[in-house]
Amino acid sequence: MYADPAHIRKHRVNLSLNDTELRLAEAMAEFNGMQPSVFLRELVLESLSRMHGSNSAQAAAEMRATNQ
Repeated sequence: MYADPAHIRKHRVNLSLNDTELRLAEAMAEFNGMQPSVFLRELVLESLSRMHGSNSAQAAAEMRATNQ
């Protein structure tokens, strides 16, 4: 069924939004041609990747500064 069973999404996370936040998420998902849950998952993963990248870049800069 799947080439790599590790890629099966089986863990769920509940997220509570107010009416305005939900309308915004639904509108952005529709604009991008995605289901709201898929849009939000992609948004979270992209944000996590950016945070990790900036943290890694900051840590690397600090290490370079201390090694000089």
